[in-house]
Amino acid sequence: MRSLLFLCLVSAITACSPYDPDLGQSPFTCGPVDQNPRCPDGYTCQPPDTAGKEWCQKPGDTIPIDGSNLNCADDSSLEPNDMITQAFQTPVATQKNTLTFAGLAICPSGDKDNYSVTITMANQNLEVLIEYDPAGADLQGSILNSGGTPIANASPTDPGHRRAYTPNLPTGVYYAAVFGPTMGTGVTTNNYKMTINVTGP
Repeated sequence: MRSLLFLCLVSAITACSPYDPDLGQSPFTCGPVDQNPRCPDGYTCQPPDTAGKEWCQKPGDTIPIDGSNLNCADDSSLEPNDMITQAFQTPVATQKNTLTFAGLAICPSGDKDNYSVTITMANQNLEVLIEYDPAGADLQGSILNSGGTPIANASPTDPGHRRAYTPNLPTGVYYAAVFGPTMGTGVTTNNYKMTINVTGP
């Protein structure tokens, strides 16, 4: 993530202004609330996002990009679902055996998406399939128990695909969690599609 602090390198010979109008594409974090202006010329400080961050945006830009050339899909209708207490309640297992969600995003950096599944019949099997752009962040996934403990981690099946599977579950609430890489400094955001399947017994 670029920051205004890195845009201005001060030397003994030359100096630059952090408000140079030719700063390229967004995003930049907004300056302090007591600073005026909070953004460079041509940029507008946007309202806080779901992570509470404010971004300087040029007309036509999509934010936050976080080092990726991917535009973040708008899954705001399912947010906030960063914690299991905020998980989006799916109708899987209670009303239907399979459901695919499209247009989802792990964005901004640090985002985590949780989806609840209520198993109503003992010994059912829960499967979570995640599909994402291999050019973006290598997304991760898990199936969690009712306390939020992972009971199955999603393993890669093909480039841009991961699968988590847990058989013979007792009745109760479970969660499908999708999140970005936990290590490294590369791209941390990506769009994805997810399918949740319940089979058996």
